[in-house]
Amino acid sequence: MLEDKVTKAFFTLFRAGLWNHSLNDREFPCLSHADWDVLFQFAVRQTVEGIVFDGVQKLDKDLLPPRELHIKWLIRVEQIGKLNRRMNSIITEQSVFFSKINLQPLLLKGQGVAMCYENPDRRVCGDIDWYFPSIQDFQTANQELIQRGFNIIPMPGYSSCYVWKDCQIDHHQKLFDLYNPFLSKYLRDLQFQQMEEQIRVHRQGVEWLLLSPLLQILQVNSHILKHLLSFGIGIRQLCDAAVLYKNYHNRIDGSELKRVYAKLKILRWINLLHHILVKYIGLPPEYLPFPMEKGTSADWMMQEIWQSGNFGFYDVRYQKETPQQLFKREKTKVRIWKNFIKYVPYAPMEAMSFPLIHFYSGLKIK
Repeated sequence: MLEDKVTKAFFTLFRAGLWNHSLNDREFPCLSHADWDVLFQFAVRQTVEGIVFDGVQKLDKDLLPPRELHIKWLIRVEQIGKLNRRMNSIITEQSVFFSKINLQPLLLKGQGVAMCYENPDRRVCGDIDWYFPSIQDFQTANQELIQRGFNIIPMPGYSSCYVWKDCQIDHHQKLFDLYNPFLSKYLRDLQFQQMEEQIRVHRQGVEWLLLSPLLQILQVNSHILKHLLSFGIGIRQLCDAAVLYKNYHNRIDGSELKRVYAKLKILRWINLLHHILVKYIGLPPEYLPFPMEKGTSADWMMQEIWQSGNFGFYDVRYQKETPQQLFKREKTKVRIWKNFIKYVPYAPMEAMSFPLIHFYSGLKIK
């Protein structure tokens, strides 16, 4: 499936857009109107339509998509950029709010990672996630918001959510999507060791506080693993991992990060991820924190990511054909069991711990 003409064209445009590379028009296939429609749907399903659009802009005019699709795509990309700018404005507002009540939460994923992209406005954004280092800070933030009339909804996994100016905001007490119960103390110690490496970003005179480079990478990669153990994940999240590695290449100790992965017992899975980042996402190998293992093939994992689409909503293997069931994740237990079988050789403790916590605590997959 990953070798057909349209899929190859997709990855060519995607890599050119993500890394701002030039294209060799002579090597790009001539696509029909129907081919372009399929390629556009691929981009939407993987939540990278903004990035692929940047690649499209590098084509000779004779190779561009049909004018109607091109305009539709342009409008969608402009909306993505507008939403990104609005999200940045809300983060700034919230940073001021938290500062006034003497809180300093850390911004997770999302817009903090977007800053590492060649063109941050092309990344499709989601919710805003804040991490509160202490239970007291988490509770204080929620109480202050309740007093101001916000509806705070408790969520499984030591989290809560609410809506601020039509944008969903999530508060978290748990930093990593890792479920091995024997790692709690190690992860707490690691967070403490990395406190001085936190990144401070200034936007319009307001400070955003981000995780250290090492913790950002670990947080994003563990988030990818969690979704692979549940319903699947899209290429957008792989982009996040790739741009973090490139952007922070000179600010992390690769040997230290490798030891962390080994301690967490996910190193074999990380090697699969690294192969995908290089072969499919286009990350130059020199930006990996440590060399890839030879003889490893991750094509099967990329095939799964390609079929499942963003967070597994597009996986036709598990969809019903009635219109009201489209983009609804079906057969939860079957999918988690199958993913357990696939990933237990590569991340055994996470593969075993995740379904137990999911089924017995009502964990919401997010």
